[in-house]
Amino acid sequence: MVVEGAPQVGDEAVSFRESIPMGPEYRGDRNEQYIVVCAGNTIAAFTRINVAGSSSFPSALVNRQVDRALTLDPGHTRHWILRI
Repeated sequence: MVVEGAPQVGDEAVSFRESIPMGPEYRGDRNEQYIVVCAGNTIAAFTRINVAGSSSFPSALVNRQVDRALTLDPGHTRHWILRI
């Protein structure tokens, strides 16, 4: 597991990546990226899974989704999960 630079969104955020060997019958590793953002009473979790490749969530997508979650009903506790 590798801790990555957190996106500059919300009150607090963390980003990390986990690489899992797939074994001799598959080429490459399973690469999983996780981003968790806390903004007010909202917690948003983003996960991205790639096999035999590596890519990251576009920061603009994370920012849009967090902004969207906060404008729906500010002040209420929410949990969002986005998987790509």
